[in-house]
Amino acid sequence: MITRLSTLTVTSAVLLMSIAWSGDSIAQQTSSTMPTPDTDRASCTEIDWHRDLVREYPWVGDACQEAIIVNGQKWARFEAEFQQFNRDGTITSNFRDARGRSLGSVKLQPGSDQRVLLDGRATRFSDLRRGQVLNFYAPEGLYAFAMEPGATPAEQVQIVRQPTAPAREEAPRQLAQAPAATTSRQRALPATAGPLPLFALGGLLSLLGGIGLTTRRRFQTPNA
Repeated sequence: MITRLSTLTVTSAVLLMSIAWSGDSIAQQTSSTMPTPDTDRASCTEIDWHRDLVREYPWVGDACQEAIIVNGQKWARFEAEFQQFNRDGTITSNFRDARGRSLGSVKLQPGSDQRVLLDGRATRFSDLRRGQVLNFYAPEGLYAFAMEPGATPAEQVQIVRQPTAPAREEAPRQLAQAPAATTSRQRALPATAGPLPLFALGGLLSLLGGIGLTTRRRFQTPNA
């Protein structure tokens, strides 16, 4: 009886060990076959920015906190302070540099089913409060943001382009022209002088006439 119990105990132990070993093998095979993202670190200076992103937001390089490589693609991480949820469904966030200084605001258009991870919980954008800090990711070479690195194009958040000021119309240029040469003098000079010179001329003529008459009479009068 004791021998049978011992045999049963040993058989049970061997069976349990076999099951445990099989479970470990299955777990190892499962973990090795499950795809895991290839994540690595890079520098923000290595990011090849989209030209429109740099043109509209020239501070984007200064706002980059770090660069993450996911499955061979670089993603720039940003920190932005949530400002408001607009009536048209867009959100406005203020991007900051590594020192926490404000660099500029970006307006984004998230999808109706998109959520943002806040303290590990998926949160609707309409439930965000002003001042909460969010993480955004920009894929290298693309004009878009995402809420996590490695997001598919459908999971990326559309950027609302800034309105561009209309170009001012330049007045037609005119060649410089020399003033037309004057071929004739003015017909009459402006009458800027008063009648005083005429009176002086008349007085001078009267004086000369009087002197002439006096001299003539003196020569014509016979001596007594």
